[in-house]
Amino acid sequence: MKNKILYICLIAVSMLTVSCKDFLVEDPKGKLTPETWFEDQNQLDMSVYAMMAKIQDFQCDSNPMIVQCQGDDMTSTTGGNKAAYLAADAFETPSDTKGLEQNWSNLYAIINAANTIIAGADATDTTEEEIAIAKGQAYYWRAFCYFSLVRLFGPLPMNLENIPDNNETTLTSVADVYAQIEADLAAAEACDLPTQYTETNRAVNGANLYVSYQTVKATQAAVYLAEAGFPLYNTEKYAEAATAAKAALDVTDNSLLTDWAEMYNYGNNHHKETLLGIDYRDYLGGWGTYDSQFASCHQSGKLWSGWGDFLAERYYWSTYPDGPRKDATYAKQICLSDETYADWWATTDELPYDGTNAYVPDYRPMFIGFSVNQDDSGSPIAEPFDYRLPTWGGYCINKRHHLIRYGEVLCWYAEALARSGGDLSEARSALQKVVDRAYNDDNQPDLNAMSADELAEQAYLEHGYEVAGYAYALVTRRHDQFRLERLKEAYDYRAGAQTAVLVPAGTETYVYNADGTILKQYTLTYDVTCQEEMSITATWNGESSIYMDYPPTEVEANPNLVR
Repeated sequence: MKNKILYICLIAVSMLTVSCKDFLVEDPKGKLTPETWFEDQNQLDMSVYAMMAKIQDFQCDSNPMIVQCQGDDMTSTTGGNKAAYLAADAFETPSDTKGLEQNWSNLYAIINAANTIIAGADATDTTEEEIAIAKGQAYYWRAFCYFSLVRLFGPLPMNLENIPDNNETTLTSVADVYAQIEADLAAAEACDLPTQYTETNRAVNGANLYVSYQTVKATQAAVYLAEAGFPLYNTEKYAEAATAAKAALDVTDNSLLTDWAEMYNYGNNHHKETLLGIDYRDYLGGWGTYDSQFASCHQSGKLWSGWGDFLAERYYWSTYPDGPRKDATYAKQICLSDETYADWWATTDELPYDGTNAYVPDYRPMFIGFSVNQDDSGSPIAEPFDYRLPTWGGYCINKRHHLIRYGEVLCWYAEALARSGGDLSEARSALQKVVDRAYNDDNQPDLNAMSADELAEQAYLEHGYEVAGYAYALVTRRHDQFRLERLKEAYDYRAGAQTAVLVPAGTETYVYNADGTILKQYTLTYDVTCQEEMSITATWNGESSIYMDYPPTEVEANPNLVR
């Protein structure tokens, strides 16, 4: 089913082109403003579609997600245009600021679009219910944007009305930014959004495209968890997080998938585990706002025709618990160009690692969240990804981005209950659902034997496993480490010897034929130490290392952008 909303966006986006710089509305002619729009339901819908086009633009490529390389789950390949990614990985000030620039400009563009709807929707000649739905979308996405910005940049210039400010807006403190986020989410909740949409352009195959009630409550839970940690340490928010998460979980329109292999299945693009997703158009092979360009970001450019923007950290992979979830997050082996496949540490002969004789040049496993297979004609296959089959090498596809999933909310609920002194039996029950699906029978953690602190820690770990490598999640591994002040652990590991991931001598290594039979088997005669190829030399500077620099172009325009 084609999503008409995605095509309408092509028209509507041209009507909503407010610049984030100076919060200007320069010339209302031909643009969507409260003064020139919002006459009827069609125009109200178009305003929401225009905002959604800005949301698509935010996530259509990898640049805004570069900052997620701070997390200990992912890194990037070396060379090429990866300086910005590796700077984030190394906690260094980037020489290439494209990630900072795109994050800032794209998120403020969404905020501007949301402001327009909030200011003008009430004038529309339509029902109160329809006005509330439109405003609920706008309040939610404005909160989403400020939540994304404040965890990356800290204090922010606030823009709630699109009023020209001559670049004189002062910074709002982190606490006050969060107060506005809470207010916007409360306003979205007050709009009484449906739990399930049925209208064309608002849902596909039973999965909501519009923001729902449960999405608002789940996001509140994530925000409260963030406020309970660094830098606000408002631990009373843990109880509020548990209450909000429970409200989201109690809605029956979302539920866990039975099989983790279905999570990123291109053939199950609109499963109901996703509470919040971003959709892209059906046209394959495009190159613009309305295509997801992420299909190749997790792939090695030398084997799977991808860019290698986000690759797996070997140490995190080595500690990730075995089971169906790991098998659906990482490729067990790598498909080679000659339709054989090999272990990621395999060498082309029985020589020790020397950086030149690897089947997999990056010497690391591959994330497969956005990967799809291809058929004999080279077209993508709408089935769960199988690392043993040829990988589609195209760049743009309508694979859905899953920003919040039901399994994540279970983790948030369990952690919040455990940290707030809540009912541990409820916390265990919630987290057990995540564990049962993710692990093999013989390696499950014993939740019943855990104290409150241990259970909270396990919930934190499980959420990291749930979103490993998924740079587009509302709460990434980087965000979890940020709120619990654990990013320095990633820095310390990367600045150290990085010898923890070792393939020991005596390990049997295989190269396979495409039909699964063994082409080659040998035993390593040397230890293969998989060290990173880059050396981190930056000094750790506390908050200055954690927070991103304000984009240089914005600093030039607004002298208030200083810490």
